[in-house]
Amino acid sequence: MQELFSKKYTLIHSLIKPLRGEWGPGLTDEDSFRKKFPSKRYLGKLSLCIYEMLDMYQQFYNSDETRARLRDEFFSLFGACNAHWHGMCSTSLLIGDKNLEDCEYGLQPDSAICWAESFSDEVQLYSIDPEEEFHIDMLKLMVKRCMWDVLFPGETLPGYTEPTSGDLSLLDYSIMK
Repeated sequence: MQELFSKKYTLIHSLIKPLRGEWGPGLTDEDSFRKKFPSKRYLGKLSLCIYEMLDMYQQFYNSDETRARLRDEFFSLFGACNAHWHGMCSTSLLIGDKNLEDCEYGLQPDSAICWAESFSDEVQLYSIDPEEEFHIDMLKLMVKRCMWDVLFPGETLPGYTEPTSGDLSLLDYSIMK
């Protein structure tokens, strides 16, 4: 019997909701963000999503015990095989299911935005088609930058090295099939 991503990684599953397409608050440009939130740091197009995730964390999960559980979930997820990452963004949420959820409600578009912003010298913003060009490495980078780096600033995430290039031709798309 396959395991549900949402059961194994309950905290991550809950906290990532603002980064799920239509479930989240959407994208923002820097000028609009600064006008609305002059005291907050602009974190890129996903700023609204990241701050909503951070607010959820502070409101519901901000205890030492939960923080330790969340850290352990991140360690486990980043140490796991790609099947776990597929489960995170599949329609069924079953670990290993490669049938991606609908792009409108999935993690693919925000992962592609994070990828493009991270490699802005190589990838033009909005040039990645999240339905056709999404890759698990984009999701890993988004989770690392938009969740781990925000919730655990300055801490190293063992077992993960960020990609050094945004060139999509370097990604192994055979793992997506």
